Amino acid sequence: MGRPSRPAPAARPDRTLSTGRTPMTEDAPPLIGYSPRVSEIQHSTANSAPNSHCSSCGALYGERVTGWPRTCPSCGTVAYRNPLPVAVALQPVYDTKGTALVVITRTIAPARGGTALPGGYVDDREDWKQAVVRELKEETGIDAAAREVRLADAMSSPDGHLLLFGLLPERPAEGLPPSGATAETEGWHLLRRPEELAFPLHTLAVRAWFEGRYV
Repeated sequence: MGRPSRPAPAARPDRTLSTGRTPMTEDAPPLIGYSPRVSEIQHSTANSAPNSHCSSCGALYGERVTGWPRTCPSCGTVAYRNPLPVAVALQPVYDTKGTALVVITRTIAPARGGTALPGGYVDDREDWKQAVVRELKEETGIDAAAREVRLADAMSSPDGHLLLFGLLPERPAEGLPPSGATAETEGWHLLRRPEELAFPLHTLAVRAWFEGRYV
């Protein structure tokens, strides 16, 4: 005799931290350069929209609670929307044609098919310099040492992200690994002059580097 079927469990309220993270879709404006978290690509239901519930007690904020910081009407916990740090790598290389920057072609949203600098979110408890070389390795296969990363620039995006641009020492192109597809890119190539990239802040950083402002 088969086991009696169990009723489906009741839906639980979203108890994620109030980070202010906004779901990204392929149609969203490409403001920054990063790899989306799993939570950002999941479809929300009516009662599980981002930041709709208190991260402390799980109560629904309700339509009257808007803006940041916000106070839970049930338990009184105050939630803040803090910027999300993104580490971006500036890796200069040189060959017989001159000096260039390593860039990648994205195969994931946002900005699928666009050219960008290697970069992504800084992980929990991760040093930002380590995040720079980790993202560089993951997206290009290029190894670098975190101790050699220097802060070239820090920029805030309109949607609440803080981009940290880490500059690495110039290296010969002949010593780089072959370009190949990764989980998030078609591979890397060399950018030899400033041009419009997939993300506006990447464009600004690349232009600044070619103009010698990050020396």
